[in-house]
Order: sequence, then C-alpha cells, then structure tokens
Amino acid sequence: MNSDLRYAFRTMRTRPGFAAAVVGTLALGIGASTAMFSLVDAALLRRLPFDDPEKLVVLWGVAGPQRAIRGASIPEANDWRSQNRSLSDLTLYDETSLNLRSGGGAERIEAEMVSPSFFPLLGVRAARGRTFLPEEDRIPDANAVVVVSDQFWRERFGGDPGLVGRSLIVNDRSVTVIGIMPPRFKGLSFDTDIWFPTMLVSLTNGARAVEERGLRWLMTFGRLQPGREIADAQRDFDGVAARLTESFPQTNTDRGVQVISLKESYLGTTRTLLLVLFAAVIVFLLIACANVTGLQLVRATARRREMAVRLALGANRSRLIRQLLTEGIILSLLGGAAGTLVAYWTVDALRPYIPQGLLPGYVDIAINARVLLFSLGLALVAGVVCGLTPAFMSARQDLTDALKDGSRSAAAGLGRIRRPGLQQVLVGVEVALALMLLIGAGLMVRTLRSQLDVAPGFSPDGVMTARLSLPSRYTAELRAAFATQLAERLGAMPGVTAASVSSDLPLSGSSSAATFLMPGSTDAIRYYRHYVTPGFFAALGISLSRGRSFLGSDLRGSAPVVILSEASARRLFPDTDPIGRTLPLRSGTTTEVTVVGVARNVRFRDLTTDITAPASEPDIFFPYAQRTDADIMIAARSRAEAPITLEMLRGAVAAIDPALPLFRVRPLGDFLDQQTATARFGSLLLIVFSSVALILAAIGLYGVIAFVVGLSRREIAIRMALGAEAATVRALVVRNAMMLVTAGVIVGLVAAALVAGVLSNQLFGVTPRDPVTFSVVPLTVLLVAFIASYVPARRASQVEPQLALKSE
Repeated sequence: MNSDLRYAFRTMRTRPGFAAAVVGTLALGIGASTAMFSLVDAALLRRLPFDDPEKLVVLWGVAGPQRAIRGASIPEANDWRSQNRSLSDLTLYDETSLNLRSGGGAERIEAEMVSPSFFPLLGVRAARGRTFLPEEDRIPDANAVVVVSDQFWRERFGGDPGLVGRSLIVNDRSVTVIGIMPPRFKGLSFDTDIWFPTMLVSLTNGARAVEERGLRWLMTFGRLQPGREIADAQRDFDGVAARLTESFPQTNTDRGVQVISLKESYLGTTRTLLLVLFAAVIVFLLIACANVTGLQLVRATARRREMAVRLALGANRSRLIRQLLTEGIILSLLGGAAGTLVAYWTVDALRPYIPQGLLPGYVDIAINARVLLFSLGLALVAGVVCGLTPAFMSARQDLTDALKDGSRSAAAGLGRIRRPGLQQVLVGVEVALALMLLIGAGLMVRTLRSQLDVAPGFSPDGVMTARLSLPSRYTAELRAAFATQLAERLGAMPGVTAASVSSDLPLSGSSSAATFLMPGSTDAIRYYRHYVTPGFFAALGISLSRGRSFLGSDLRGSAPVVILSEASARRLFPDTDPIGRTLPLRSGTTTEVTVVGVARNVRFRDLTTDITAPASEPDIFFPYAQRTDADIMIAARSRAEAPITLEMLRGAVAAIDPALPLFRVRPLGDFLDQQTATARFGSLLLIVFSSVALILAAIGLYGVIAFVVGLSRREIAIRMALGAEAATVRALVVRNAMMLVTAGVIVGLVAAALVAGVLSNQLFGVTPRDPVTFSVVPLTVLLVAFIASYVPARRASQVEPQLALKSE
C-alpha cells in the first residue's frame, strides 16, 4: 500500500495539470453538495430541540372544501382538548409581541401566549422559579404572571437572581415574573422573550376572545398518545369537528381540523424547495464525477503502453486495479478537502441571500461533524467510481496490441465520437443532466418573471412603514384621536407628501377577515377588512376609479361608509353602480354601511391569488375613526431627496405618547420583495448550478472530441490527402459530435418532463412542462455544444497531411 501511495503522488507530480483539473472539478461538485447538505441537514434532518419531537403535532382550524387555514378560537380549542382521544394533552398557542416599559423608555419584546401544559408538552422546566399552574389559567385576567427567557433575563436585567417575584410593566399592565427558562429554550418561535397564560387576555385581546367561538386566530399543538399516528389523530379530530358542527351550526359549519407534524408546520412548501435544490446539486455532483471519469479514461488511454509494460514485467491485473483505484481515491480526497473549503465559502456567501422567513427559526446552517462526514463519504464514493472505471478498462486491455503501438491501436476513427463507448455515454449523461438542471432553472426564472409582472396595485417607492401597538388604556375614541394626530404629524414632516395610519398594509401579512350575508342569500361571504385614515390611498399611490376617498368628517357617530376594491364591487354589485349602495356589515350590532368609493385592486395577501375570480374574497376599506384597531401600521411617502429616517418616525410617535415603542420599521418595497424572495433564491441557485453544469458538460464534450481527433490524425491526413476540404472535415467532426449531444438532449427532455412535476408547488404563471422553457433550453444546450465541438473540429481541419503522415 505504501508503494501504491508513493507511486500515486509521483504520478500526480508528473502530471500536475491533470491532477489540478480532477481536484478542481471534484472540489466544485463536492463543495456545492456539502453546502446544500448543510442546509438540508439543518432544516430537515436535525431533530427539533424538544422532548420526543416526532410525537408533537400542530392542529389548525380549517374552513370550506379547500380546507383553508383559519385558526381556532379559545372555546373551540378547549372543545378539541376535551373531546379528542388521540392526544395525551393539547395546548393553546399564539405568537405575538408586547410593549415593555422600563426606566429607559419603552421597547417591543417577542412573546408567546400559551396554556400551562405548553412547557410540559415540550419537556422543559424553568431553570429558576416555576412555570404556569392550571389554576392560573382558568379565570380571565385573574393571574397576571409571566415567565421569561434566559436571554431576556441576562440582557435586560444583567442576570439578577432577584428577578423572580418582581413586577414588569407590559402593555401598561403590571405582571409578576414567576420563572426563568433554561438558556437554550426560546419557545416555538425560537426568539421568544416572555410567555404569558392564555387567560391573561387583557394583554392582547378583549374579554370577548374568551367567549366568542367565531373569533379564530389561535394555533394549537399537542402530543400523540403512545401507539397513535398522525392519521389516527386526523380521523379522531374529523369526528370532533363533526360533533361541533352539530352543536354549534352557526359558527362551526364547514369547519374542520387539520393535523400535521410540528416539523411539517415549520417547513410547509419550503421542504419541497430544499429537496429540489439538494437533488439539483447531487445531479451537479454526478456531472462532475462523469467529467472526472472522462478525464481518467483519457489518462488511462494515454497510459496504455505503461500498463502493458507493467503487465509484461509480471504485475498482475488486480495489482494494477489497486494502483489506479488508489490514485483515484487520493485525487478524490484532495478534491473533498478542497470541496470542504468551497462549502465553507459557499455557506457564508449563501446566508445573505436566504429570504427572511424561508427557513424556520431553529435552522442554523453550519459545517458540523455530520456535514463533514457527508463530505468525506462523497469524496470516497467519487474516488471509487472515478477510479474503478478506468482501472478495469486498463486491466482488461490486450497486452500484445497495447505494446505494438498504443496510440494507433487506440484510434477508432472520427466515427468514434458518436459511437456508444463509455466516454461517449458519459458525455451524453452530462448533457442530459445539465439540460434537466437548466429546465428547472428556466421554470423558476419564468415563475419569478410572472410574479414580477403582477401589478401590486400600489406604488412602494419612497414609502416607509412601521408598526405600533396601542395598549388597553386606549379606548376606541382615544385610538381614533391618536391615529388622526399621528397622521397629521407624519404628514407635516419635511419631505413627506402623504401619510396614513391603518390596521394593515398590502403584503404585510396582518389582514383580518370577517363574514356577512347579502340580502336574500344564505351563503356567508368572507371579506378582508382594512381600517384606514383619509391619507391612506394617497400615501400608497392607490387611485380611485369612482366615488370619493374618506374625509376627515367620516367620524365615529357619523354615517358609516366604506370603499370597495374594483374586484369586490364586481362581485357584490355585478350589474349596478355600487356608489350609494349599502352592505349589511356587522359592528357589534348589525349596521348598514354605504359605499362611497371604489379603489383600484390592491394585493393585500400575496401576488399569486386571483383576486379577480368570481368567488374571490372582497377587500373592504373602513374609515379608521369609525372602526379602530389596537395594532396599527403607519406609512409615509416622501420625496426622493428627503428620505424618512427612523428618528423622524420615533419623534412623531413620542410627541403624542413617549411610552409607545415603534417596531418593524422598513420600506414598503420590502413587503413586495419578500413575495418574490423564494423564487429569486431558488432561481439563483439553480441558475448557478445549471450554468456550471453546462460548462462542465461542454468541457467533457470538448475533451472527447479533442481526444478522438488527436488519435485520428492519420485518418484526417489521409482524407485531406485524397482531396477532402477542411470544411468537410469540420462538418464531419461537428456532425458526429452533435449526434452524440442530440441523444443526450432527447434523454434529458424526457427525464425533465417526467420529474418537472415536483416543482409544481413552487411555480406561478407557468406549467411544469412549459413549452417555452422546453424549447429554449434544448436550443441553448445545442448551441453551447456546437461551440464546444467546433473548436477541436477547426483544429482537426488545420492538419498538414504530409507532416501528419510522416509522424505516423
């Protein structure tokens, strides 16, 4: 073995260019695969940091035949807990944020509202103090207690052991800290500062949240009983939903429960994207291995006389196989080591491009021990695969033929380019795999283009946004007064041309919904409600197609009015002018509201939902003064030469109430960018992988042609001596090469058509077998292949017949 190693390193020193090409190619393939595996490992393979996480399931309330997720109400979730027979326990959960007031001012902290069973279900105990008791979560607002995270305790209170038992002011409410959690526990959201019990409703909701069955916003999760699976739990909760429909037909008709694993709830469609990207880099690795194998075959052919001499001197064939395999493994291990460095650089370069929200909070991408073992495994497999093939071919060669004349006997003529030898098959495979990657990239790029072409209905340029949460001391009248004052102060800032306060903004993910019945109908219409101040439409660049905007006189106590979107107007009043018509929208008691305007369609939820469909859910705007909300968003539009700063926004809020913290300050354009972030991320990676894969395939094709042309110098010289034109020789070489490439393209097209469906839930505005993509990509591959084959063909046509025949 030592002699094999010494000989292998000596051989690499004599052919440094060959060794560098092999190591570099494998470094690219192994490095990219290792980097993507680190992402897949962190998101899909790594266990969640909870006790027996495989048994944890999430329960969502769903509505209608589409089973659209709608959440659960507190009464409904309590019924789920008491009536199910498949879970050992169930806890209510809501991720939110709160205002924390201290001597240094006010700040926003991340919070989770949970049942007392939350901590036992996750298998965690307080490091100091205790968690919630069942009796502390029975009577609304009877027990103002909270539990805090270790990070919150250390960063804001310096790790003071006396924090347990002390009071904090949260959302203007005094609460007592009863426990501090262990250092690594950050809740289900992985960024939680504070936990409070479900019945402490005054922090985030009114008392009606405890009583109203139709007020749905909660997630619930539980632990499967021993021996139970998710399918068992789903059947169980289908029965629970049916019983609730019988008991509460007004609120639970067409309502169900969806049971999924906790990890699935975190990942959603991201799982498919990650698996597709991982499959793409494995394909990329296969192309790299095929390229290396082709290089090894060329090298083995060049060493035929050497191998023949060694066999003639007494070396057995198994000894040659071991020697060549050793060389292949050493090269692959060097490639694996270089690939690990490539993986480190790739992960660092990749992090800034991962869209916010694409990956769950528990994902920490790192090159750890398991990832390094994966890299080592890839290197060994690549070494064996790339080393064995040329080793067996060298060991099986004819000794007499090889000793006669290695070069001439190896030549099989220009026709060898297209004949199904191993090198040709490898090139065809490379072409097919590269084409599959390019089609995947093409579909993602087309999806991104379709999303970018969607008109959002608003103008984000120059608009800065932020969030506020008004505490319970703000009554409806005070909220309306605050919104009016804040909008005026924002509008008076230097450079600001329009400003508004509203309950939500387009694509911010904070819209709320309700239902109503049109006169004479029994089918409830679900609609999205937006509470806005008069400057909302100007601040967001939303034009009105008819009627008027809201006025300062549209106050609480005046005639209730609304503005519809164009799509909503067509659905609710298909054949009449909606201006002046009324809608039976509830506000505590049944109230008729009058339509005073129609606004252009605005995309509030996403860019992909067809908001013009006949059954689309309407968007209805209300004057904020007539319907207020504690959670508000501000938007201010400024001229390009006078951008709005964080200090300006904070100053406007502090001038009214310095105890209110401003949070999530960001340009409105960020909401739009986030909608296309996943498509941009997937497109970027697939374009990089597929482009490099196409380059590798082109290099492989070039190598085969150049190799065969080099062995066919005598044939070329004879053809030209007999009168063949240079153009004829070029055409012959290119034609043979393109026949080989065409076979690879056909195989790649068939394979891509078969597997393209896995991308279906990532696509928008394009089908998995998009004709444009399936036409343009093959033509691109054929063009690149033509260029790769033309270069060696041109060199072949420049052979001097006399010189070539003399050298033979």
